[in-house]
Amino acid sequence: MDNEAADEGHADQEPDERNGGWTSDYASSVSEASFCSVSSSVNAHVWEYGRRYQIFRYGRYPIPNDDEEFKRETFKHVMFKEMLHGKLYLAPLNETPQKVIDLGTGFGEWAIEFGDAFPSARVLGVDLSPIQPMWLPPNVEFVVDDIEDEWAQDSDFDYVHSRSVFVFLKDAQKVILSAFRNMKPGGWIEFLEFFGQPGCADGTLPTDSPFIKFFDVLRQVFIDVYGFDINIAEKLPAKLEQAGFVNIQHKVYHLPIGDWPKDKHLRTVGVYCREVVEELLSAAAAKPFSDAGIEKTEANELLQEARAVLFNKRVHAYMPAYIIWAQRPER
Repeated sequence: MDNEAADEGHADQEPDERNGGWTSDYASSVSEASFCSVSSSVNAHVWEYGRRYQIFRYGRYPIPNDDEEFKRETFKHVMFKEMLHGKLYLAPLNETPQKVIDLGTGFGEWAIEFGDAFPSARVLGVDLSPIQPMWLPPNVEFVVDDIEDEWAQDSDFDYVHSRSVFVFLKDAQKVILSAFRNMKPGGWIEFLEFFGQPGCADGTLPTDSPFIKFFDVLRQVFIDVYGFDINIAEKLPAKLEQAGFVNIQHKVYHLPIGDWPKDKHLRTVGVYCREVVEELLSAAAAKPFSDAGIEKTEANELLQEARAVLFNKRVHAYMPAYIIWAQRPER
């Protein structure tokens, strides 16, 4: 998108003098609970490309944090729960986990539900954006920070959790090592990574499909512009082993995209997945494509072509989801 349009996005925001002119959803006192006691400016937002983004570590995470993204995250959370038949995790936790951290918690759905399920546990959600609800279970807390920084909290977590986060990290191994150092012996870590390359088992999604092309372009943008690894999920077991974790397990789910499966359960997952992917396409065609220098007209054309494939019921595409869990050794 051109600079003129981006400047128009800045002009649309509602200034707040307490936060240097940026919009904010949090009171300034909330930031005092952050790992690093960062200033109230982290609670602000910036508008660009017609979307809202976090101001803390601006550009570090190129996906919006606005109402449209809230809808996508909500669909994604429900989709994962449907995929796991209502479960919030697969790691073999004990019946009374005491201290849990949710890395890249987003809007906080998982952390809140986990806190409700385990009222004796303290659940801490960490994210770059102050977008979580203010009314929470008493055992749930959210802070604004970058998990790729050194962790400054207590080093006794018995469960470390993340969903769709490691694909957006520049140094996954650093975060895994931070988790290892800050976990109790015998504690568990679990990742769910959804974002990857769409697949197809019956040839209805050819390799030259605009849908495949869109993800090919996005992968290159992630590598060249942001230094991300879109295929990180496949590498996480080896990275966990390298860090010293044991009892490493993983499962791969092929989530249908759309309502084409005959199985009722898979069809429900597919409907949610299609919504998640459609919103992801829109978000990716905004800031990421613009940051890569892709013209707005070219991005919109590719977006519309990919959407047409997305809603074609004759295309039986799926998106792989990886769940990996491992244990810190008892000694």
